[in-house]
Amino acid sequence: MNRSRLFLILLVFCLLAVDARAHIGSPDVFFDGKIGPYSAKVTIRVPPVVPGRAEIDVRPASDRPVQVSILPLFSKTSLKNSPPPEPALPAAEEAGLYRGDLWLMRSGGYSVEVKIHGDFGEGVVQIPVNSVATHQLPVPRYLAVALIGLAGLLVIGGLAIVRAAAGESTLPPDTALDSSHRRKGLIAVTLTAFLCLGSLAGGRYWWNAEEASFRKHLREGAWPDLAAEVRTEGGQRILHLTVGETTFGPHYTIPLLTDHGKLLHVFLIGKDGNRSVAHLHPIRQGGKVFEVALPPLPEGDYRVFVDLTLSDTGLSSTTTASIHLPPVPSGSSPSGALRVDPDDSWATCTAPVEANATDTAPAYHFEDGLQLLWKPHRPLRARHDAGLQFEVCDAAGQPVTLEPYMGMISHAAVMRADGSVFAHLHPAGNFSMAAQSFFESKVAKEDSGTAMPLEMMDHSKMHHGGTMTLSAFDLPYEFPSAGDYHLWVQFKTAEQVHTARFDVTVAP
Repeated sequence: MNRSRLFLILLVFCLLAVDARAHIGSPDVFFDGKIGPYSAKVTIRVPPVVPGRAEIDVRPASDRPVQVSILPLFSKTSLKNSPPPEPALPAAEEAGLYRGDLWLMRSGGYSVEVKIHGDFGEGVVQIPVNSVATHQLPVPRYLAVALIGLAGLLVIGGLAIVRAAAGESTLPPDTALDSSHRRKGLIAVTLTAFLCLGSLAGGRYWWNAEEASFRKHLREGAWPDLAAEVRTEGGQRILHLTVGETTFGPHYTIPLLTDHGKLLHVFLIGKDGNRSVAHLHPIRQGGKVFEVALPPLPEGDYRVFVDLTLSDTGLSSTTTASIHLPPVPSGSSPSGALRVDPDDSWATCTAPVEANATDTAPAYHFEDGLQLLWKPHRPLRARHDAGLQFEVCDAAGQPVTLEPYMGMISHAAVMRADGSVFAHLHPAGNFSMAAQSFFESKVAKEDSGTAMPLEMMDHSKMHHGGTMTLSAFDLPYEFPSAGDYHLWVQFKTAEQVHTARFDVTVAP
């Protein structure tokens, strides 16, 4: 792409500046795992504009020099039409850090392909990211004044040229301008002025239409729309969810990929002092309608967060709503009107741990004697490594063997106290495993002509992440902004899911 064309694209999209987010208010993507024979951590900072440049940091766990390349793959573009890989070069400020950037030119689902080549061979991984407009900024005043001034010069200059061409260009040299030629020039200028006014009006109409289309597809925070209500049936409280009724229309069946074996992951988080939380997996009732039997959570107001991944683009998103749960019906039973997913979990964290100290390992204690230790870490700061390193021990402080919970050694949820930030974390990272499967299948199909079925590539099997023992795990993450946060960490042992809550304050 030549520089002039790139400048024009940037100029247009600077007028529609946006911020892209993977979850709600938490845009950056983190990966911690194996890239072929190499363990590595990858941070992808999603650009604030579309088109825009994503900044990629790769930290291979290797004491030998390696070659690192990065490549953007768009969900709707063939691999043969993708740009060549870009090298990620060693950074001067940190040993072992390789840094590069990539242009994300369109809105939609992307994958950043990271490839490492060294003495132990070559490895490659697909890390899905979202390139999505979420809000629009006004045109800077200086740019608006400059554009209006340039447009005025063009119009005035054009009218002067038309007047001279119509009134003087047909006269022989050194001939005085008479009234008839002045009249021709005036008529031509008048017609051209009306033509310019019509063009400006048409341009304004086109711009308004483009902006209306842009606003229609704008994703300001959660997306798509979500309607939630609760009813009681057969001794059960049933949460009824309608996803994307306004976004997609009443007759559209939303195409979804399974993530950890589930179409949707629903988090219910209590409001106003209610310290209950649930991680649920609804059953599709058709189209955009899902239902799930609610566990015995106490009555009260709850935030609803729903994670989903679209099967046509690999785009992942989180949508949200609020509900009020009525009291648990008397005589309620799990064998009610709706089947209960065996992976549903819930808890009431009556004594959340204030975890701001860094010189000790704050611990959440469970009633059965287990404890979850948050290992010492640096002070929490926005857009810095949060140091989410945990270990599960028994009452005597001995490590406890963990079991897979939906293919992961741990699931976690982060929410800012005001609900403006929400992210679903795993030891492998905060991206959608279903979206990763989507791009792995796309690459396999275009490389070999045969795509592996997505259901065979679903990450419901054990996936640990980069640094994990049988009792300890890391959750790669950076808090996106300063403020008070709640962190729920889940793990499974002895066929029981445990949920701990830590409350933290993040500095700027």
